[in-house]
Amino acid sequence: MSFQNIPILDLNLALNPETKPQFLEQLRDAMINVGFLLLKNYESLGPNEQELQQLKEQTLEFFALPDEIKLKCEMINSPHFLGYSRLANEITASHTDWREQIDLGTELPPPKEGDPIYKNIEGPNLWPDQEAIPNFRPAVETFQNKMAQLSSIFRSLVLESIGLDKSAMDGYFKPNQQCKMKLIAYPDGSALTDAKSVALDDTPQTQQGCGPHRDSDLITYIYQATPHQDSLQVQNFQGQWVTVPNLPGHLVVNNGQTMEAITQGVCKATIHRVLIPKPGSGTRISIPFFQTIDLDSSKSAVQNIPEEIIKQRDERDKKIKDWAVDVGFQFKPDVSKEPVGYAVFKNRIKSHQDVAQRWYPEILTQVLAEYAK
Repeated sequence: MSFQNIPILDLNLALNPETKPQFLEQLRDAMINVGFLLLKNYESLGPNEQELQQLKEQTLEFFALPDEIKLKCEMINSPHFLGYSRLANEITASHTDWREQIDLGTELPPPKEGDPIYKNIEGPNLWPDQEAIPNFRPAVETFQNKMAQLSSIFRSLVLESIGLDKSAMDGYFKPNQQCKMKLIAYPDGSALTDAKSVALDDTPQTQQGCGPHRDSDLITYIYQATPHQDSLQVQNFQGQWVTVPNLPGHLVVNNGQTMEAITQGVCKATIHRVLIPKPGSGTRISIPFFQTIDLDSSKSAVQNIPEEIIKQRDERDKKIKDWAVDVGFQFKPDVSKEPVGYAVFKNRIKSHQDVAQRWYPEILTQVLAEYAK
């Protein structure tokens, strides 16, 4: 049978030499056989409770701003796919995502003239007006810095868990490596009664907060800021949807397609979705942080993965039903053939077609043609 629940891991076990082997065994099973886990006791290496609370407060304050202020930092004004997206303006798996969000990243300069087109994924953020929300940027940047530290340490633990040296992926990263994050508001069903899609001729009857997909990055970390809303679901390898518990003091951690590609398929990128919160339950606030690799990376997958780990991968793959995992279409990175940036860029084009139409209309036409196939 495939997994029926999401494992919970205690990071304190990894920090004690006596219990670290136990942690690595649990981590290996989660990475190979689930692709998702819940992580607790991460505060000594990542954001603490006070910092997370400040970020939550600033997120709520941002979404409560008047539309005219939020629209000044709208993503359509950024060739780097950074900035605010109004409600129902993103597409996943051919349907509207009924959510409002702002995409942010490590603050970087725009690419240089002559750089590959995919380098436009990196660039400066579109920050909301500082006078309207003065504490927003400091709270976001504190979270980014703490999560960059936690994700670097956790990555090394993942590598150890599958029998590799903890530095095996160092070559995929560059100085000032960009990380991405989103602040997302999912209105509950009662707030969407008369809502209209911006992106498609679609309605909230799909119950799609965010459609079925795999993340494109290396590893994702999600802070579920509003408790008691179990909207996030993972599809197991028999096609069943397994709910991710919304537990205070726990981060959701999951593999992305880049992680799967680099580890020869060992670390599974699992399909997941978000349902529209139940009527009357309130707006769900979710804050995912995406650990990414250098967009120019075109190295082969990591080598010297132990045979027993490869065997575990193969045993897992025997359980996978084709019909269960074919949900939506995404461009998959193939680091042995081209830089990972190409797949990341095309997935952004597909998801944010209004931004692509403004900045990359010819590429949008190509991507939609590939998508139609």
